[in-house]
Amino acid sequence: MRMNLLKRILIQLAMGANVMAALLLFVCGLSSGVNPAVHPRMALFGLGFPLLLLLNISFVFFWLIFSAHRVWLSFAGMLLSFSYIYDYCPLNIFSKRPVGTLKLLTYNTEFLGHGEKDDEGRYPMLDYLVASDADIICLQEAGAVQKHLTAYIDSMMKSVGYHIRRLNDGEKESQLVYSRLPILSARRIAYESSTNGSVAVELLYEGDTVLLVNNHLESYKLTRADKLKYKELIKDPENGCAEVNSRELVRKMAGASRLRGPQVDSVLHYVENSGCKSVIVCGDFNDPPNSYSCHRMSSCMQSAFRQSGCGLGLSYNQRGFYFRIDHIFVSDDWGTFETHVDKTATWSDHYPMITYLKKHKKED
Repeated sequence: MRMNLLKRILIQLAMGANVMAALLLFVCGLSSGVNPAVHPRMALFGLGFPLLLLLNISFVFFWLIFSAHRVWLSFAGMLLSFSYIYDYCPLNIFSKRPVGTLKLLTYNTEFLGHGEKDDEGRYPMLDYLVASDADIICLQEAGAVQKHLTAYIDSMMKSVGYHIRRLNDGEKESQLVYSRLPILSARRIAYESSTNGSVAVELLYEGDTVLLVNNHLESYKLTRADKLKYKELIKDPENGCAEVNSRELVRKMAGASRLRGPQVDSVLHYVENSGCKSVIVCGDFNDPPNSYSCHRMSSCMQSAFRQSGCGLGLSYNQRGFYFRIDHIFVSDDWGTFETHVDKTATWSDHYPMITYLKKHKKED
């Protein structure tokens, strides 16, 4: 009798927790529409999305074990957030890419792998870029530690058929583009940032102008000490320093989010006023799929990973920080194929993201 009562109480508590977890998951998804320039702390809610998704999935197994006929609660809750879940973890089955695609590679290189050489005295990251045979290569954090390295990479990429156009505006250039398509122009998109930026490059492809925007939106600028505090917070939230550490991390992350909102708005404003109908926007957004940055880009463009990727596609490779913060967006005249993260490239704190692009045939 007492056991039955305890079981009923447990079931009631679990039902309430399940409903709460489902609602919080939906709220985290909705937070992508919150402008971080106005509500920077609310915009951080989206970072909790994967944990809440995992909790909702856990409830599926809980109900299957203890009360199978209530499993609909978990499925109904996740169905409510299905679009946000699919943004985070699409399940596209790779189909063979068609003939005539363009290969695009975007890669935050962490200062060109800090210029490290292998035992043979070669730059493995440069060998990787050359061997990728990508038609368009967009690099972020490509300002080399050694000043001569950027010029050396430029010369090597030029020798294997890539076009290069530098800004030469007196400012440090860390977003680099190498293209096998002719480059018509290159401009910096103006917005507030001390270390990040976006570069707009016009390419010539099949007689049309294609606008390519290579981005590195505002970083969180978390130090090694900050990352250790974050990991400690996840492992032991009851730690005596947890409240102080969490408050400091939220302050720093909210400050970066506050800057990213206007930055992505500036990029979209530039795209909308460029006069180009064919557009590719890529790079390190420092934001997960269910963020304001991705929400704004998806309002007028297609996410390549949602369209042709599969799984989580975690592009930031530091242990304890599991996010996809590198993205590719394309205008409606492009189809994307086999979008994926290449985890064989291990010289940076990011993995490169690759997609294959094919222009839709023009209607008569």
